[in-house]
Amino acid sequence: MTSIQLQRHGQPQLPSLSSSQLRTGGVFLVVLLVLAGTVWLSGIPLRGSETDAGAGMSLSAGEQGTTLSVTSLEAGASASRTVTIRNPESSEVRLALVENAAPTTAAGGALVLRIEHDERVVYEGPFGAMADVRQDMGWVPARGESTFRFTVSLPETAPPFSAGGQAATATYAWESTP
Repeated sequence: MTSIQLQRHGQPQLPSLSSSQLRTGGVFLVVLLVLAGTVWLSGIPLRGSETDAGAGMSLSAGEQGTTLSVTSLEAGASASRTVTIRNPESSEVRLALVENAAPTTAAGGALVLRIEHDERVVYEGPFGAMADVRQDMGWVPARGESTFRFTVSLPETAPPFSAGGQAATATYAWESTP
């Protein structure tokens, strides 16, 4: 699961880190990069708690938005990833979602995306074909959170979507207003 903390526009909140925290983070990053490089060179697939068999799918999130990328998926398979949006404010905020993508032609255009917001379906259809307009997602309570689940599937009758081809990618921007 990936988490994002909302920030109000015009009020940047930059964390202050001590030199020991920076050193520790730097050492951790170097160890992580060495491990990732070793695994990549060895050909061992990385598996996380939300990695599904037969799926090459990643969800990365940051303050500017979330990127969903699919590189492979077997026919009849599905994979899910979640992102949690946290509201650190002492008052509720209104949340909106904007997709930036084009419908994918991967697997003959059969790749299906389902987006759920707090267990309510907000989109289900072709990957990348959600309207690229601001969509209201409702209120996030003060110091509360809101979870989005992205599920990508490929029908049994579709051609497999295999690694090595063009990835299917969509980005999502989160907007909040008081």
